[in-house]
Order: sequence, then C-alpha cells, then structure tokens
Amino acid sequence: MIRLPDGRSAGFIAESGQPEPAGLTPVDDETRADTALRMLRAGKSLLWVGDFRNGRQLLSALRRRLKAASSRSVGGDLLAQWRLERAATREKAELLGCLYVAVEPDGGVDLPRAPETSVAVDLAWGPSNGPRVVSMTTLLGAMGAAEWTAKGLEVPGLAGKLVPRFGVFSPTRRAYVDLLEHLDVEQKSVLDVGCGTGVLAFVLLQRGASRAIGTDIDPRAVRCATDNAAGLGLEDRFGAVEADLFPSDTAGERFDCILFNAPWIPEVPRTRLDRAVFDEGGRTLERFMADAPAFLSEAGVVAILVSDLPERLGLRDSGHVEALAMKAGLGLRGCFSTPATHGRTKDLRDPLHAARAEERVQLLLFAKQS
Repeated sequence: MIRLPDGRSAGFIAESGQPEPAGLTPVDDETRADTALRMLRAGKSLLWVGDFRNGRQLLSALRRRLKAASSRSVGGDLLAQWRLERAATREKAELLGCLYVAVEPDGGVDLPRAPETSVAVDLAWGPSNGPRVVSMTTLLGAMGAAEWTAKGLEVPGLAGKLVPRFGVFSPTRRAYVDLLEHLDVEQKSVLDVGCGTGVLAFVLLQRGASRAIGTDIDPRAVRCATDNAAGLGLEDRFGAVEADLFPSDTAGERFDCILFNAPWIPEVPRTRLDRAVFDEGGRTLERFMADAPAFLSEAGVVAILVSDLPERLGLRDSGHVEALAMKAGLGLRGCFSTPATHGRTKDLRDPLHAARAEERVQLLLFAKQS
C-alpha cells in the first residue's frame, strides 16, 4: 500500500508492470516543468496535488522537453535510428509514468477543476473500497477510452458499431480488415487468435463464416469481444475464451481458418496493451506457428496478418514467417499485401520515414503440406 499525504493508505494501479513506488513526493501548481523533470530523473515518484488542469499542462510540458531531447537523427542507419527511438520512447514512458494522481474510492479525483472520472475508472479497473494511485497518463488514457466506449467505433467492412474498451487494442488500421476479402470463409469455422475486440472474427462471420472462437491472453479483451458479439447480434455464433494463443479445451476440434493478427515487432512489450504489437524475440509468433497445425483441419488455412516494417528496419530477416511455417509442416498458399495507411507513413519529419512510407501489411496464407 502507498501512504498519501493525508495519512490514508492507497492501492496502486499499474498497466506497465512497474513496481509500486516506495514513496510519493507531492507537487503542485508552484512546481515548474524543469524542476519536475529533474526530480523524475533523480528517481522520485511525484503525486500531483494541485489544480488538475495545471497538472495536465505540466504533463504536456514534460512531454515537450523529452521529445526535444530525443529528436536527434543518426543518419541513414534505420536499425540504429529505431533503437534510439525505442530507447527514447521507453524513457519518456517511464518518467511520465511516475507522475501520479490519487483516485478516490468512488473513482473521482478530489482536485480543483478535475473532470468527472468515475465512469472511466470503473470501466477500466472496477470498484474499490479505498483510494488508489494511478499515473496521470494512464488515467487520461482511461478517460479517452471511456469516450470511445460511449460513442462506439465504426469500422469499414463491419456492419454495426464496435465498442472498444480500455486496455484492449483498438482496430484503427483499416488495412487489416481490407485484406480479409482474400479469405474464403463461407460456411467455415474460424479461430481468431489474439482476438482483442473481436473485430476480425465479426467481419468473417458477417461474410459467411459458420462460427468463430476468439482467444486472448487478457481477460479484458475476452469480456470486450463477448460484449461486442452480443451488441452485433453474433453471440450465437461467437465465443471468446481466455488463452495464451490456443484454447485448451476444444475436444479435438479442428478449424477451417486460423487467423492471427500477429504482434509484428520482435521487441519487448512495455505494457499489457503493447503485447498486441511487440513480441520479445518473436517468440509468440514462433509458438503460434509451431502449434497451429494441431488445430487446423486437413483442408484449412492458417492466415497471418503482419506488417513488413521489421524487415525494412532490419529487425527480422525477410522470409522469417515462411521459414517458421515450413518448419511446422505448412506451405505458403497465398500472399496478399496493401500499403500501410497510418499517419506516420506520411510524416516527413520522422527519421524512420523511409521505412514507414514503404511499409506494407501482409496477409500470408499457409496450409498443411501433402
């Protein structure tokens, strides 16, 4: 437990696996950004006790200082530039993550000009019998996610709104859905590994798949996908289970299509949400490929959605995914790709623009070798 300035004990909310702070140093409206940054770099954990809006301004000022300190270029070496950017991103997240705010048992924040936060806190972490301490960046993320939960999200290619939730990877990149048109799933069963919100399984169900099971290692994603299936009227043909890749109890069932929107960057994830993008040493992809044949029907396909950015940066050898498939007894049956369309592909100021501008999202189809 953490001791607050008023003497109360508080719980700790962490999304990044960081340890509970040993102590908190109160900071308020009189604390300047340069002072706060020196304190953070000295290893102090700060508790904001001033005006909430001023706290957000301090956070923005800290971000600007950290961005300016990390915006240097190392020339044309894309891998070295990636390493530099990744290290700077990690440092920024770790430092900003040590600016905390206290959340009351009802989910509110008892600070001047604080917005309503109870709904966001309840959606993200549930109720509490006592106060809790959370980083301001994490709280703001939960507040933003709550707005998306309330509004819903329209995904091109999906009939009906999807409802994202905090901590669940949101389908903001259309390229992944567009590539699904190359999958023939009419009256076929689907296993959506790492389903997140469930969006890919839902698109395939609406395109004629007979039924789908989604798996995810995070229970929040399982709940999110289950709720979305009900909201879209697909609950009779969809089920989500918590599993590390493959379900443990399928009674020997084999699937006609095993779909995996794989984490595409072979680097260490920093948060629970990062696991949708980062895969330390590519181990998750290796485990998936090795085990997929045991869950695949004889005439079925393994469909992998993955970005080729790691190959362009030198993080992964070209043909690596195909080599893993061959080792598992799977042969390539099709390869489709489309340009990545996220905002960073057009940012000319990005030192990695040369790689990101050419990034393509691939759909790789594999089948059992005869």
